[in-house]
Amino acid sequence: MRKGALGATASSSAIWLLLQQHMEMGIFPFPPNFPSFLLFNHHHITTSACTEKPSLPQKYCGFGSNTSNDISIDDALTSFYRMVRMDPRPSVVEFGKFLGSIAKKKQYSSAVSLCNQMDLFGVTHNVYSLNVLINCLCRLSHVDFAVSVMGKMFKLGIQPDAITFNTLINGLCNEGKIKEAVGLFNEMVWSGHEPNVISYNTVINGLCKNGNTIMAVRVFRKMEQNRGKPNVVTYNTIIDSLCKERLVNEAVEFLSEMVDRGIPPDVVTYNTILHGFCSLGQLNEATRLFKEMVGRNVMPDTVTFNILVDGLCKEGMVSEARCVSETMTEKGAEPNAYTYNALMDGYCLHNQMDEAIKVLGIMIGKGCAPNLSSYNILINGYCKSKRMNEAKRLLSEMSEKNLTPDTVTYSTLMQGLCQVGRPREALNLFKEMCSSGLLPDLMAYSILLDGFCKHGHLDEALKLLKEMHERRIKPNIILYTILIRGMFIAGKLEVAKELFSKLSADGIRPDIWTYNVMIKGLLKEGLSDEAYEFFRKMEDDGFLPDSCSYNVIIQGFLQNQDSSTAIQLIDEMVGKRFSADSSTFQMLLDLESHDEIISRFMRGSSQHTKMND
Repeated sequence: MRKGALGATASSSAIWLLLQQHMEMGIFPFPPNFPSFLLFNHHHITTSACTEKPSLPQKYCGFGSNTSNDISIDDALTSFYRMVRMDPRPSVVEFGKFLGSIAKKKQYSSAVSLCNQMDLFGVTHNVYSLNVLINCLCRLSHVDFAVSVMGKMFKLGIQPDAITFNTLINGLCNEGKIKEAVGLFNEMVWSGHEPNVISYNTVINGLCKNGNTIMAVRVFRKMEQNRGKPNVVTYNTIIDSLCKERLVNEAVEFLSEMVDRGIPPDVVTYNTILHGFCSLGQLNEATRLFKEMVGRNVMPDTVTFNILVDGLCKEGMVSEARCVSETMTEKGAEPNAYTYNALMDGYCLHNQMDEAIKVLGIMIGKGCAPNLSSYNILINGYCKSKRMNEAKRLLSEMSEKNLTPDTVTYSTLMQGLCQVGRPREALNLFKEMCSSGLLPDLMAYSILLDGFCKHGHLDEALKLLKEMHERRIKPNIILYTILIRGMFIAGKLEVAKELFSKLSADGIRPDIWTYNVMIKGLLKEGLSDEAYEFFRKMEDDGFLPDSCSYNVIIQGFLQNQDSSTAIQLIDEMVGKRFSADSSTFQMLLDLESHDEIISRFMRGSSQHTKMND
């Protein structure tokens, strides 16, 4: 900031000189590590801003009123400097209203900067102006500095009020500092400030957002003990958190409790529990609750119907879902993109692609534009149906409708092409994705590697692995397991073993799927002893063999004609309450007629029964 910009008039030269000196010397009343971008980082102070006397629409440029939303921040700064030059100056109340109006315009950094200037010009603060400052700092994710402002309050002899505490508690919760938020809440009580419903709701919401529903319920009960009066927001917060933890029956109990207390549930209450029931597949309970909702004169909205449509579709009741969607308009709710997408997804899940496309036509006919999710759903449906030409046609149609495909679009198509044996086409799509500016992720590479490995194109797979390293994308265990399995499929035993050995050097820990792939591959090569060692090594490495592990190794030993070891492993599997799968059992039946060991085992009726439980 230059001298010419601040030394504007003779009458105010002293005050502007002081401001200039402070600004140039870096003297600010905030801590030295205070974010510099908040310290008057505006370009708005110009000679014209300081010297001209514009015709302001209302007193102090109208910022003390509710009509300030039409005022620009330039006008706000002009008005502020005019206020500090007035003799006598406006009261601290007017300065507080002024700052509050700027904060309402979401000009948080500007409000913080002007609070700083108030200190420089010796304008006193009151609890309102400092609350504005605290709120702005919290909105800017600088809650630690907001807490220090409360310390400043005490030094100035200004007593924090409920708004001070509530704002800080909310700021701490938003930054995930729940322990500090609860501590401040307790401090509020100890200092004689009675928490109000906003105080309790803020703490309860913070606890719920961080997954601590049990503690949130305790605070809720404490609120009741202290004669606090929970409102619909309090209950909705608890109910939402319970439903997210799949404790829908407990959520229903809270619903009953609020009804008994005369607190009317709203559409949010019912939507939350409806979604909880639908997520659990409990459509009968969801239907019952919907009827109860209507019976209590709580009008369902579009969200309500969307929850029901989506829930019915996921349970395979697509026809019923369509009926629900068709009654929405007469119930005062309009279907939206989510409604139609849910229906299309329902038809796609049941391989009814022609019906899904009809829904797309209805959607467009009703004036509802398909979005990216609409096309991703349909493309996925066509890929699962192995109708790849239709899926690729939809990709072309997206560009015609100015919809930009994302990594999900391309990954879905690549996976579909790989599954029908067209990995090279998938690679072309991969290149198209990269050229469009989308960065490939691990999922995209994994799909391509799996496709190339399954179809014996190992050179291309290894090239992709090299390209990943060049892009500094670190392979994970899923990708390495795909490669190991591909090497076994191609008969490259040593390469597969080398890749497994390389895992620890790359800091990657194998998982149970990796061990199962290694065991199956070694058995396929006739290396029963090595496979058995790997099987036992799993437990040493902290992985307990699962049902798949046992079935894989048992089938391998049966194929390698080691019936004795296979039977021992079956006994061990049954003892751990795992069952033989259909492939294992069929192999035993096939061997029963000409393998004496298997024949004796199969005649043991008690073992036979246990094995197939």
